[in-house]
Amino acid sequence: MKKVLFAALMTIAVQGVFAQVNKGQWLVGGSAGFESHKRGEVKATQFTFSPNAGYFFIDKLAGGLRVDLTSLKYKGEDASSEFLISPFVRYYFLEAAQKVNVFADASYGFGSVKDGGESASQNGFAISAGPAIFLTPNTALELAVQYRSMGGDAYADDNLNTFGFKVGFQIHLGGGKK
Repeated sequence: MKKVLFAALMTIAVQGVFAQVNKGQWLVGGSAGFESHKRGEVKATQFTFSPNAGYFFIDKLAGGLRVDLTSLKYKGEDASSEFLISPFVRYYFLEAAQKVNVFADASYGFGSVKDGGESASQNGFAISAGPAIFLTPNTALELAVQYRSMGGDAYADDNLNTFGFKVGFQIHLGGGKK
């Protein structure tokens, strides 16, 4: 009986190991990011929380939707908030069942900035990359470097280009191929 139970547990464990970045998987999670930049002579700090959900259309390539909720504080001014909805694509470079994988992520979003009771539209793109450290076969801690370029009515004729860091957590769900 112990051998049968052990064999059943091993079968389940092995199937889970190969279920990280395969076609048919779901990706659910999010990240928190920090950026610091200077616009003109004024320094700013920015914190972003970004929940996301995606689907692996082919092995190692997922696409989905992300929502960016941002608090932006310019030195000496009140904080403003940003809201952005972004379709994204994400590619994992290594094969499934790796303890550490490397990913690249790109998104383009539309939203608004609220500052002092006034609202203005914005749009922009973001590119990030870094390691995904699989804590279990289906959960990953992510560290990434990000480049963002924002424009639209909120930024007049100047785009806001920033570099930042993100820490994220993703859960890989679903059957996927075995």
